[in-house]
Amino acid sequence: MSYIADKIIINGNIHTMDDINVKAEALAIYGDKIIAVGSNADIQMFAGDNTQIIDAQGQLVLPGLQDTHLHFQATSADFFHYVSLHEMKTMDDLLNEIERFSAEHPHKKWIKGIGFNPAIFNENTLTKERLDAVTGGRPALIFSFDYHSGWANSEAFRVAGVTAVTPEPASGSYARCPDGSPKGYIYEDAIWAMNRFTPSFSRDDYFEAMQHYCKEFNRHGITGILDAVAPRKTMANYQTLNQQGQLTLRVAATSKIFAHLPLEEQMQELLSMRETYADDMVKLHSAKFFLDGVLESGTATLLEPRCDTGSTAALMFDQPQINEFFAAFDKEKFQLHVHTIGDGAVNAALNGIEYARQMNGSWDSRHQLAHIQLVTEDDFPRFKQLGVYGNVQPLWAQPDPDNDRVALEMLGEERYRQIFPIAELVRQGMVCALSSDWGVSTFDPFAIMQTALTRQGSGANENSPAHNPQYRIDIDTAIKGYTINAARAAWREKTTGSLTVGKFADLIILNQDLYSISPYEIENTKVLLTLLGGKEVYRDASC
Repeated sequence: MSYIADKIIINGNIHTMDDINVKAEALAIYGDKIIAVGSNADIQMFAGDNTQIIDAQGQLVLPGLQDTHLHFQATSADFFHYVSLHEMKTMDDLLNEIERFSAEHPHKKWIKGIGFNPAIFNENTLTKERLDAVTGGRPALIFSFDYHSGWANSEAFRVAGVTAVTPEPASGSYARCPDGSPKGYIYEDAIWAMNRFTPSFSRDDYFEAMQHYCKEFNRHGITGILDAVAPRKTMANYQTLNQQGQLTLRVAATSKIFAHLPLEEQMQELLSMRETYADDMVKLHSAKFFLDGVLESGTATLLEPRCDTGSTAALMFDQPQINEFFAAFDKEKFQLHVHTIGDGAVNAALNGIEYARQMNGSWDSRHQLAHIQLVTEDDFPRFKQLGVYGNVQPLWAQPDPDNDRVALEMLGEERYRQIFPIAELVRQGMVCALSSDWGVSTFDPFAIMQTALTRQGSGANENSPAHNPQYRIDIDTAIKGYTINAARAAWREKTTGSLTVGKFADLIILNQDLYSISPYEIENTKVLLTLLGGKEVYRDASC
């Protein structure tokens, strides 16, 4: 059957990410799908009187980018409605910004913020009294940039009922004064125990924030995401936004599993959610496990004790429970999406996936470990052996004096030199997806790709300090990590991830060729056009 195309892109430097038809000049779109890919002459045959012709003028054309580990809905609302503290480097700056926000928002029942760096501010500096002084008697809860630490004031602890005799929540803790009363700083799941007492965002709050950030993501060439913690209310909001025609990102999702809740109860909830949310725009397919925390808060699990304290944080699930839960969800054909920072958590996750394979047999699960900051030598080949994907955040692999100091003291010189071993994992056969973990750090894919290639910060050059440069990857690995490998990681490579006939016309046109420019120019890349299912969702003003 022949078609007259709705849109044709000609004169493109098209990298399809399709191994059979790697490069092309042009492609044709009918409805929301690609119907032909080839030369200008081939594709002109699909043009009719009403066909829109888009001249790419030799620019790079890629599949739409996919960020397969972030917290889109929660971060959109937090960034849109809370005080932002990401740039604060001193206590005075931190307190002044919170005080300013408090004064400018007298109607808010709680003061909430996001973004302090736990490598700079810790339980000895972030006391409840300091926060009391700038919040005017209202309760306040502030999240660290990575959401693994928090800071609360006296009124927040009073409202939440946290006292000297309050037990620690599962997988979390409160910093304590000598008399046992809360000091102000909070760790891991204690944050969420406190957060339950704060006002919830309304649906309108979420929709306003998500609509704003959908446009921002499209402006950066992103057409697909994977929300790394999405309970039912989150999925319902995505579905509603899509029904309203305001969702311009394909959403895959994973929902968090808790160690302290019954397995069967959680299994039934995920089975129900998977059935309810299962279309091309909004789907849940994965179970999320946090096995440890982060280095900066001392909650990462290491195989060998820390150099500074001689201790290590415990796993959030013990190994027998990991095996039981992993095997159960694997049997029901859920993908496993596992937070692993320390080499102890990586090892425990691989052990659990190996156990699940022994119990259930091998299948194309593409279970994945996220973050993978430290890996013991014996575990590198297990990724390929077990078919485990790596979901990595290369932006973290750049020099950072505050975080580097903490890691070096904690790990010692030898282990510090092994942090974020992305290239070695790829060399040993691991399929690699690149992502941001937004709002822990920027979602800008071009800044992230540049750091993946350079292991250096923004504005760096060849002579700038680099963080473990032996683990740099090349541009082809980086782009695949945002396109076809990202689509595979999200179980949607049959419909997205490459510019292939029959797939959705999710694509971008860029202003420079990522394959030929200096790696130090990648962060300056601008998106000229973004299509989602053939529909224009972003166009640069210069076009």
